[in-house]
Amino acid sequence: MQNLFKNMIRLDPELLIGSGTVRACYHYPEKPELVVKVSLPGRAEGEAANTMEWKSYRRILRGNAEVDHISHCRGFVETDQGRGLVCDCIRDADGSVSETIWDIVVYRDNCDLDRLVSVADGFCSYLLANDLFLFDINLKNIALQVQPDGSCKPFAIDLKGPFDNKEFLRLSSRIRFLGRKKLQRRARQLRERIVLFRELREELKENDRRSPIR
Repeated sequence: MQNLFKNMIRLDPELLIGSGTVRACYHYPEKPELVVKVSLPGRAEGEAANTMEWKSYRRILRGNAEVDHISHCRGFVETDQGRGLVCDCIRDADGSVSETIWDIVVYRDNCDLDRLVSVADGFCSYLLANDLFLFDINLKNIALQVQPDGSCKPFAIDLKGPFDNKEFLRLSSRIRFLGRKKLQRRARQLRERIVLFRELREELKENDRRSPIR
């Protein structure tokens, strides 16, 4: 693993973008084009998640000369909260941080579901066409970058992919045919959840407020 950023950085609370189950994501200080992912306090799994994401990213690059629709990983940096993984910060044409599909479906009052499903379908087709087996393509892991013409370009912002495969032998991560079949199932689930989560948005928002981690 590469430590490409030499100086330790301080991640102040106002830099926090959001948190998942084991990691928190921060703006990189004075580098608006980057973010830093670090373990949450007491969650050693966060370091493992960073390692898995870095390995998956390196594997993706070995199999594809040019990769689009992903947040590229840039290496590791030491922070006041432990070692962090540095990745691209996906931003809209106006410079604001791009929203995830989850943000739009659950928190926006106005939401074009047909458009979201169409964008998600295009994203999944890209993954399938390039054998990018990123199986954890849930609504929180796909950012939609608003382009100058108002269209949206999807980006995967969590690349643990085949290294986060819960199968016993991880055959879908090793055998292309099985990987494609699994990714097709994940694509169907993504489409279904976009519609379902919109219907359950008030309940999901309430769960978010009750959770100590978001």
